[in-house]
Amino acid sequence: MGLDCGSLCCPADCLDEKCNCKCGESVCFIGVFVFAAACIFWLIGYATGINDYRAEKTDSFHQFNLWWFNLSYLLMVAGVIYAILVRRTAAFSREPEASEETAANGDVPEPAPTPYVML
Repeated sequence: MGLDCGSLCCPADCLDEKCNCKCGESVCFIGVFVFAAACIFWLIGYATGINDYRAEKTDSFHQFNLWWFNLSYLLMVAGVIYAILVRRTAAFSREPEASEETAANGDVPEPAPTPYVML
């Protein structure tokens, strides 16, 4: 594995390659969620008329909403960078499909046993 936060954000059993940690992908998804929420609040502010930009006021609703947009951009970019640094080529990759186990005498998988039904 590449760089990681180690014990800062993951438990001790998550420090090996078996863990398949998806922290970077999760942070990127949280950034997308914050962006969607900021868009909804921007639309609410636009509909109610409180979304006007006031350059002389630092406490305007628009300034507050822009802070959430900037936070979402930061989370999305940081999540992608963290995923690439930690997981390298496996960043944003899918799990391999599980293969069916074959029977001992051939290539055909064994059928599942018939479940017991109480009468």
